[in-house]
Amino acid sequence: MILYLAVALILSFSMDSSFIVSYIPMIAMLLVLSTISYDYNDNGLSFIMTLPCKPGDYAVEKYIFSATGVTLMWLVSLVLQFVSFMIQKTEYVLSEVVLTDAMMLPMFLLIIAIMIPIELRYSPEKGRTVLFIIFGIVMIAVIAGKSALEKLGSADAVSGLVSKLQTISQTGLIIAAYAVCLIAFSISMICSIHIMQNKEF
Repeated sequence: MILYLAVALILSFSMDSSFIVSYIPMIAMLLVLSTISYDYNDNGLSFIMTLPCKPGDYAVEKYIFSATGVTLMWLVSLVLQFVSFMIQKTEYVLSEVVLTDAMMLPMFLLIIAIMIPIELRYSPEKGRTVLFIIFGIVMIAVIAGKSALEKLGSADAVSGLVSKLQTISQTGLIIAAYAVCLIAFSISMICSIHIMQNKEF
């Protein structure tokens, strides 16, 4: 992890400093999710279930561990970002930086909420394949929707929607993002607990 932090700090000097706030939490997310793969190796998960650990407790632990790890690394990335600002003497608008940085964390937590139940249900290897398929379907849907809107000549409606979103306060956007993240996390955790309770070891 120290190596990744060093790489992020070096790259932040040659790229936009906001890069560091997306890079470090992303690496942390991949590392914490990889622990599920290690648990599956050599029937490790079956051994864990012989310990005084209920299947549901294992699922909850993965959420707590993943959320804590990503959040801590996100906080570290914020510190490194402002260190980069000071070293490079970069001029920035604090409100814009706060909004961008604050929206990064729920984005990664949402990915975790999607990944954990998929990996627990299909195993890490199959889970990643399923995830790529889901993201592919979402991307196709977004592109198709955008194309359909353009053909229907509703560009003005889209512009109006964007204008309305811009009128929402930054605090409102941040609160909404974290509320959605909390709901998704709760639903995902319930699904994962159910998956683990019905899993054969």
